[in-house]
Amino acid sequence: MNEQNPTQSDTKQVFKALRGKKKLMIETLNNHLGMITAACRQVGIHRDTHYAWLKEDPNYKHWAEEAQLNLKDFGETALFKLIKEGNPMAVWNFNKTKNRDRGYGERLEIKHSGSMSPIFSKEERKAEIKRLLGK
Repeated sequence: MNEQNPTQSDTKQVFKALRGKKKLMIETLNNHLGMITAACRQVGIHRDTHYAWLKEDPNYKHWAEEAQLNLKDFGETALFKLIKEGNPMAVWNFNKTKNRDRGYGERLEIKHSGSMSPIFSKEERKAEIKRLLGK
């Protein structure tokens, strides 16, 4: 198998290397849109088993991560469908995340170069605080 650029048959071979409950768990994760608890229940394993497999088996980890990417793709596809239908919340959500650089974000990011120095000295700030507090 070519590690740099695996072909479709290579990835099928790697997936075939998963056996038993590990393979079933990956298939179930995909069917449950990446929801780990639901998939574990259906397969009949504890969540700790899933997390142990993630640590111990790089192949299993790869396919579990693929299941999470499939979930993101599913959500993105549904969002784009709603955008095409003109759903205002979908359009707003898309703009605030993907068009943040065009001013649609929820927060303003200010970048500056140079140094920042205080306008008032420490003594002037203390004097102003005393004045404002009436001391």
